[in-house]
Amino acid sequence: MLYPEFNDLVKLKSLKSRMNRTSNRLVQSAHSGGHHSAFRGQGLEFDAVREYVPGDDIRNIDWKVTARTGAPHLKLFKEERERSTIICVDMNTGMRFGTRKTFKSVQAAQIAALLGWQSLAHHDNVSTCLFGDVSDGIQFHSSKRSRKSFCTMLKTLSEPFSDRIEVSLTQALEAICKRAQTGSVIYIVSDFLHFDSDSSLQTYADDHIGLETILGRLSKKCDVVFISVSDQADQNLCPVGVLGFCSNETEKHYVDTDNITGREKYAAQWVDNRAQLRALATKFKTPLVELTTESEIRKDLILGLKSVSKRKKR
Repeated sequence: MLYPEFNDLVKLKSLKSRMNRTSNRLVQSAHSGGHHSAFRGQGLEFDAVREYVPGDDIRNIDWKVTARTGAPHLKLFKEERERSTIICVDMNTGMRFGTRKTFKSVQAAQIAALLGWQSLAHHDNVSTCLFGDVSDGIQFHSSKRSRKSFCTMLKTLSEPFSDRIEVSLTQALEAICKRAQTGSVIYIVSDFLHFDSDSSLQTYADDHIGLETILGRLSKKCDVVFISVSDQADQNLCPVGVLGFCSNETEKHYVDTDNITGREKYAAQWVDNRAQLRALATKFKTPLVELTTESEIRKDLILGLKSVSKRKKR
């Protein structure tokens, strides 16, 4: 099944209460909620000062610290505010693949559904960013706290698209960075198989800046969580003879899976990719939850997020 059933994604709402929060960061929002906020106003408690990040409210600039350091700094205040959650889902063609149990695209949709229902249960604003084979390449659903709005996104995840648009993770994060409020929690759901040409600050032809640059900027003001979804065949090729693949409507490629050298190189590429992903996550203190097409999402995602929460509280 390439696409999940919409009703199955809706039913995941009943499991949201078992999931843990993954952020301890102060938030900025104009509405009351259940989280401490860095929101300026009368009678609020001063908390800290940090360096200004593009997109911050310039009304919160601490001019004394800015003058002393020569760089713009921002005042942070404590108040109970709602949190904004952004769920970013990779919908590139490569996600519609799987050899064990289900497809990566289906697992990603289930993860997005669970994260969204959890956030709505905490009265958070939920935004979604779908990138890849969707209209215009990147589809951003604005922040709302309504079940109806979230179901619109779930329906998009469960419907096939004829578009074939390759969109990099860098491009998706660049779009998110322009919209994300300070203190937001951003979940990136992807197989992360094609980010590595970006990770050393190389850019795709259509990218404006490199992945590390945009991730560094984003992680300064938001909590970013990587959720990787892979398949066993991403890691190793089974020796099953010659396989044919179509890269588009006309090009065909053939791979001899019985070739030992070829299988070894294929496995080495996976090891290198995971090493780069983990190094990137470590560099920017980005939690990484690793799941597969064989994972029991209802259990393994919950356990992964609990592990993230424990590490962040240390």
